[in-house]
Amino acid sequence: MALHENDRVYCKETELFSTSFYGSVTKVYEHAVLVKVEPEQLKKKETDKIDSFGDLVVIRQSELQLVNENGEAIEEPVDEKIEAAE
Repeated sequence: MALHENDRVYCKETELFSTSFYGSVTKVYEHAVLVKVEPEQLKKKETDKIDSFGDLVVIRQSELQLVNENGEAIEEPVDEKIEAAE
């Protein structure tokens, strides 16, 4: 999945977090993403695990789902790249 900055994402329960949450992508790495957890989601989080980075968490890309503003899963946009013919 190719995530981009400011994409809204949903994360199901993980080994680190026992509840799901929504957030927005702030930085994309090779296999992980830095996600800013939405403020209302922090109320139901295990905040002791998030506090060291404020409201930021690092999550594997494979654990995230791209969602719209209503929280509904959306298809990954297709990046159309045209390679030059040699």
